[in-house]
Amino acid sequence: MIEKLLAAGPIAHIARVGHAPFEEDDPLEIHFESGAVFHLEVGFEAATDLVVGEGPLLDAAYGHLRSEEPDSFKAIARDWTSEPLDLPWIKGKALANPRRLTMTQPYRVDVGYVFEAGDRQLALFGESDLIFAAALDDPHIESFALEIGAAYLAA
Repeated sequence: MIEKLLAAGPIAHIARVGHAPFEEDDPLEIHFESGAVFHLEVGFEAATDLVVGEGPLLDAAYGHLRSEEPDSFKAIARDWTSEPLDLPWIKGKALANPRRLTMTQPYRVDVGYVFEAGDRQLALFGESDLIFAAALDDPHIESFALEIGAAYLAA
């Protein structure tokens, strides 16, 4: 799925999605100028790393209810919303050169990826049910002592 993120082109915005109010444990969507949308959730094993899926999270998580339980889907969709993250520098930038990202504090574990995005680096990672999208040099994520690892190799 990382290859598809790279091929999607310039980013329009990154947002938290679901039911407000939003916190750091709410999933993310990346919307691209091409119209492509990807959702990001915390990994299922040990609540760490990232799971990247294609399309809006509402469709991925609840789309099956459209035909199975249309009233339930309408109720979920009615209150579904999003809140863009404050990342003005990411607008219009394409993702490139993905590398694994490892958290080294308070313990060592792979948590996601870092991408080149223009002249900055975008960290996308999940740990302990929290999910982050931030500039790699953002002080908010400094306490994780993130370390850039191996280049991402397509499967």
